Amino acid sequence: METDRSLFYFWGNESTRKLYVRSCGDFVLVPPDHEMKRTVDFAEVFWPLSGHCQFLDGGKSFLLRPGSVWYYPPGSCHEYYPLKPFHYCWLTVAGENAGKLFDLLDIKPGQNKAGSCPRQLFSFLGNELLGHSAKRKLSALSIAFKIMLEIGFRPRKDNKSKDIMSDAKNRIDTDFGDPDLDVGMLAESQHMHRGSFSRAFRKTFDMTVRDYILMVRIKNAIDMLSSTEYSIMEIAEECGFHSANYFSKVFSAQVGITPTEYRNKKYTRKTAE
Repeated sequence: METDRSLFYFWGNESTRKLYVRSCGDFVLVPPDHEMKRTVDFAEVFWPLSGHCQFLDGGKSFLLRPGSVWYYPPGSCHEYYPLKPFHYCWLTVAGENAGKLFDLLDIKPGQNKAGSCPRQLFSFLGNELLGHSAKRKLSALSIAFKIMLEIGFRPRKDNKSKDIMSDAKNRIDTDFGDPDLDVGMLAESQHMHRGSFSRAFRKTFDMTVRDYILMVRIKNAIDMLSSTEYSIMEIAEECGFHSANYFSKVFSAQVGITPTEYRNKKYTRKTAE
């Protein structure tokens, strides 16, 4: 996979307008490639489709993944680095009222919880930015407003324990490849105390958070051993293990044989068939 910045729509800068959509795009950044660090006078939103990206703000580091968006208000220093191939849609809003619009919609600087990226709306927005009439300008602003409403006023889930635990379970299913994924990270993302979160998860799914994370990682490792030619080290990294040795140790404890033995056994069986 290679970095792709081909879907890029730019309206331009208009010093006389108090609020307008400046640009938008649909990018894929593949490490070590990244965007240049810079300070800008417009507002920008990043909405992930897949992958992870590290955003730096105020001397702190934040991990952005699908399910959240990142907002840089006007005057911010933009600095972010993909940790895996990072596919995202983005838009910029300029003019002296740009920041006020985000304040009105209760979109906070930094990370905001959100649903799935409305990619089709971003596509519609890009098409409007191709024109240069007053009507297209207003249409672009209207579409951008719809996108921002998806962030600021998306329906809130009922905070029942099962809903929260289902969100956490879905995150494990998606982000099992993150070696830092653990009960502490999951509890923090749901704004819960670690102990309370652990008890609620076990009550809901009849297993501990640690055991579920391990089960998902081993299941995906088995699938990769059976269906890919990735090395043991590559599979360990893709499944969230810190080293190939640790992966082999855990795999052997769970499955009864080493990853290499499992792969050879599957290969022998296929050859015999």
